[in-house]
Amino acid sequence: MQGPDRKTGAEVMLAHLSDPHLPLPKGVPLRAVLNKRLLGLLSWHTKRHRRHRPEILARLTADMQGHVPDLIMVSGDLTNLGLCSEYRAARHWLDTLGDPARVMTIPGNHEALVTGAWDRGAAQWQPYWQGDAEHESTDVTCAFPVLRRRGGLALIGVSSAVVSPPGFAVGEVGRGQRDRLVALLHQTRAEGLFRLLMIHHPPLPGTVSSRKHLRDHAEFCALLEREGVEMVLHGHSHRSHHQMLPTCDGPAPVIGVPSASSMHHEPAAYNLYRITRADDGWQVEATTRYMGAAGHMETGRSFGIALARGHAA
Repeated sequence: MQGPDRKTGAEVMLAHLSDPHLPLPKGVPLRAVLNKRLLGLLSWHTKRHRRHRPEILARLTADMQGHVPDLIMVSGDLTNLGLCSEYRAARHWLDTLGDPARVMTIPGNHEALVTGAWDRGAAQWQPYWQGDAEHESTDVTCAFPVLRRRGGLALIGVSSAVVSPPGFAVGEVGRGQRDRLVALLHQTRAEGLFRLLMIHHPPLPGTVSSRKHLRDHAEFCALLEREGVEMVLHGHSHRSHHQMLPTCDGPAPVIGVPSASSMHHEPAAYNLYRITRADDGWQVEATTRYMGAAGHMETGRSFGIALARGHAA
């Protein structure tokens, strides 16, 4: 597959995967799980360790790398308990995906399973989640959203990682982050860029149960409708989703992928997007690659989306 025109950004190949839930390191100290993590630890040993398989993830990522994407997006939940040892292991895994300049990730709810987990672990992944302008803080309340410009794309990372009560996996963007996002969407629209936003939790209501939803989805979707966006990518549900969000500039696809390491709910999968500039906007060609029953990667649904946008000119 052809790479992008590095000067004009005429075409970009982008891969999106999510929720790899890397294996839990051995020897979890008891003092680290005397909180909500205890439920997560029990869940891992009773079911999750059988669902999230490293060999499945390895086959999926090898297949993805074979397509030589220009950019790789990982929409959170690399860890299970948000332990420091998990953050270190996840950093090694991110390093295998590619250079931080072409690999971008954001935190999921498992990265913020307990208070302070993301604040302590964020520095391990900072080259992979930070924007083009380096941030002094790794606090999710002020470090996000982040912006990377790649060719004709504006890659915008939003954090929905917040601590939630036991039995819940909710997310929230928050007013401060939403206010900062308005400025980024304004700025990148004026630059004529394809605004691709990545968030862990599905933003549209009804996609997941109230136990797992984005608490401020109404405010967040209203912001996107008002300011415009070209595409939203998410994970969290471990299922595939293809929805549309109306915006001031025209409809925007909102697309989620299953877990990259599990055959539970749906086969492990990732999406490939070829984004090409057109006379009146952009053309997006999307292809799903999934793990077949025989253990080999197969091609699933393919579709095209024409996004007419006045600011693309």
